[in-house]
Parts: sequence; C-alpha cells; structure tokens
Amino acid sequence: MTILTPKFALINAIILTLILTTYSQAEDSMLTKKPYFTYRIEASGALYEAKINGILLEDNFEGNALNFEQPVNQYMRTGINRIGIQVYPYERGDFGTGRVTITLYVNQDGASESKKKMVGQITFNAAEFFKNKQVSDAIQTSMPKLRLDSANDLIASESGDVIIQAAVAESSKVEDDALWIYQDIELDTPFPVWGFFKADKLDFPDVWEDFVKNGEYYKKNLLTPLYQEHEKVIATLKTQDFNKILPLFEERNSEYDIALYYPEGTYNEMLKKSLQDDFNDKSSELKLNESKYARPTVSDDKGLIRLGTSAMIRFVNEEHSLYSKYPIWFYKKDGKWIISR
Repeated sequence: MTILTPKFALINAIILTLILTTYSQAEDSMLTKKPYFTYRIEASGALYEAKINGILLEDNFEGNALNFEQPVNQYMRTGINRIGIQVYPYERGDFGTGRVTITLYVNQDGASESKKKMVGQITFNAAEFFKNKQVSDAIQTSMPKLRLDSANDLIASESGDVIIQAAVAESSKVEDDALWIYQDIELDTPFPVWGFFKADKLDFPDVWEDFVKNGEYYKKNLLTPLYQEHEKVIATLKTQDFNKILPLFEERNSEYDIALYYPEGTYNEMLKKSLQDDFNDKSSELKLNESKYARPTVSDDKGLIRLGTSAMIRFVNEEHSLYSKYPIWFYKKDGKWIISR
C-alpha cells in the first residue's frame, strides 16, 4: 500500500483539480455543444471571391452590393479555419471604390440573433489602399490578433482557447494583380472530419494562366472525366427513381444532417421533395450546361471542385423564365468521384 506524503497529496489534488476544471470548461464551451457558425458578406463596388477554408462561397465580378449571411457548419473543422477574400482590380492597381467585409460568427443552434459572437473578420477598403498604395492600410479595420474564451461567452482572454490571428494581405497566386486577404481562426468544433478534407489532391495549377496555357491537358485529365460524372447524374435524375438518385447524394445529405443538427434522413427528404416538385412541373426541363461552359472552380487545397456555375444542373421553365438549380461539388477519393456539397 502506497502512503502519500502531504506534499504529494497536495500535488495530486492540484492535478485532479486541473483535470476536472479542463473537463468542466470543455463541457461549458459553446463550441462543443451545438455551435451554429455563419459567414456574413457585406460588399459594394468590389470584385471578389469569398471563401472559407479555401472553398468558394460567393463571387461577384460586377461590383454589385451584397449583404448576406449563410450557415457554414458544413465547412468547419476542429483546428485552423480560414476566412478569405480574393479581391480583383478593375484595372491593374485600381480597385475602384470597392469595399468588402467578411465576418465569421458563432451562436448556439436555435438561439436568438442577438446572442451570436464574432470570431473572425476581415475588411478590404479600396479607398484606404488608394491613398498610399499600401495593402496594410486597406485591411487595417480587420479584427486584430487576440484570443477568446469559449467557456466564458467568448470574451477576450490571454488564455482563451479560440486563437484569432492578424489578417494577412498578399499578392494572389491565381492572378498577380489580385490580392489575397485572409485570417486564420483556431478553435474546436463537435463535428467529424468532413469527407472532402480527406480528398485526394487534384492535378490543378495554382496560377490560372497555367491552366489556360495547358487547357488541353486539364480538359483530358480532369474536366472531361468530371463532366462525364455530371452526365451520369443527369441520366440518373431523369429516371425519377429515388432508389437510384438518393445514393448519389448520400455523403452530402448525411453530413448536412450532422452539421445542421437535423435528424438522420432529413436532407434526403428535403432533396427528394425539391426534385419531386421540379419533376411534377411539366413546363420544366432538366438541363446540363454544355461542357464549353464548364469552367472549373477548385478549392485552395485542391480537394473540392465544381464545374461551371451553381446552375450547371438545373430545371428550366422557359415559359416563365424561371429555373431551379442544383449546385454540386465533387471530390475524388481512391479514384472515385464523390458528391460532397
């Protein structure tokens, strides 16, 4: 039998207290219950692509105003998450009067809007860039480097578990006259590792000009095979047989159920109802854009890919100039294409 001296008994008590305190904080953290992450875009006069973890959420190449917020649990992970904006000039060095702000919020699922907390924000202001042509001036109102305590209402704390890095602005790898602005946020989530985070890396260049120069190579080895996958999806949809259709979207629907806290099978039923409504509209026609319009959009880590616009697959009602679209993102794993988002 081991007898602890008062000194060792005290040390053990301290260690036990630390363990219990850490466990209690994890239990109390709003990030390990039912966090609901949203991504807000506020923009005017800017040409940009807005991303999370390298995945395109919105783009605007006409400078239109936008104020929009969307859930992004299905793109989040435990560890480092990155919000980013790729900003393009109207002409070299001229970003006009563009301004765009990206904000990452978190709330508890079902809580009121007033309860949400900011956990990241980057801003690009062309007016500030215009003064001295200094990119650092253009992003100076972004959220600064700090730590937040998820167990204490996400208040600023030197020992906080949510680590927000300073915003970074640098020349874009895609186009040398564009800017890439991003912020890394390290935090915990209750989500599993989504399938696309484990994707095989696609053979796709960083620089868009390289894609254009070697278009035939990428068409043969990437775009044509993926377009053929879209044709298979269209052929299956045309059967209107949901025993064949729903398995195509199995991972996508299952991960959405988990990410947004729905009962298992909810997104299957939502997709089924949406498709049934379109099938029942006899004035609508199911269409796939021609391959020549299938410009690829690839995530920064070369995992996810989308061909064409979000309306690549759509039901069109020519009579009423209406359509419903079914955007699809694929990734590849062990040689197999999988619908992820």
